Amino acid sequence: MRVLVLGAAGFIGSHLAAALQAQGGIDELVLADRRPAAASGRAIVACGDIRDEDFLARLFAGGYDRIYHLAASLTLDAESDFSAGMAVNLHALMRLLEHCRLQDRPPQLLFASSISTFGGPLPDIVGDDVAQTPQTSYGTHKAIAELLISDYSRRGFLDGRVLRLPVVLTHPGPATGSVSDRIAALIRDPLGGRDAVCPLAPDTRFPVASVQAVVAAMLALQRAPASAFGASRALNLPSLSVTPREIEAALRAAGALGKLSWQADAHLQAIIDGWPRGFDSRRARALGLHADASADELVARHLETLHERR
Repeated sequence: MRVLVLGAAGFIGSHLAAALQAQGGIDELVLADRRPAAASGRAIVACGDIRDEDFLARLFAGGYDRIYHLAASLTLDAESDFSAGMAVNLHALMRLLEHCRLQDRPPQLLFASSISTFGGPLPDIVGDDVAQTPQTSYGTHKAIAELLISDYSRRGFLDGRVLRLPVVLTHPGPATGSVSDRIAALIRDPLGGRDAVCPLAPDTRFPVASVQAVVAAMLALQRAPASAFGASRALNLPSLSVTPREIEAALRAAGALGKLSWQADAHLQAIIDGWPRGFDSRRARALGLHADASADELVARHLETLHERR
């Protein structure tokens, strides 16, 4: 079994890489990113940019049985630099899909999509089959990627599995300025003894998942039969819906020393308001994928991560 993780030095990628290294059953694990990824055992670290065709060609020299694609230009970056967002999220993806197609054996490809593929007027709970009308370039890129992966799977070029993710918590820092990191700071900073400024209205509701729940879902998804996906290879990750006010209450209950204050950011509020307020999938639940239980659990999981890092 030869496995590739793209985006292995990132927040989700680093947790996934650690889980893969711990579970065994992999003959060769390649961890690729622009920055060196943390590795142990026989894992191979490959540093490069997926926009570089030479780098991709070197990566795929031996082929893979399974690929996790987590590398992306995120929402605010893709909004501020249209060309760079297209280059990372679409052009590099299309070259990656062609490398998969040209392998001797079709690989399994697990791709991280996003809540941002949905937008505009939405029902309170967004399921897998709600029409996708993204309101950001990043969301548009992810929606296109879903269609491409489903089509490549239909043609037998690969075995695609796409998981739409909500806001994933809690990034340990340093701050990145991304949408998800600005939400993560509402937990990270007060638990670290620092005050945090919330850019959203206190009762803004949005779906979240702990990084632990996301990694567990990805590992479960890799074991699912291809028949579980039907016409579309994409499904939502069942998620917990919270508000900043509920996060504040969970922080108080955990004894956080830092406090939250409120300062509206109209641009960020507009982005969040365009996303689903609730996120669910009966198909994912049938495969054993579950949401975090509460804001208290999100806080507790971040504290566990901090303890493990010490």
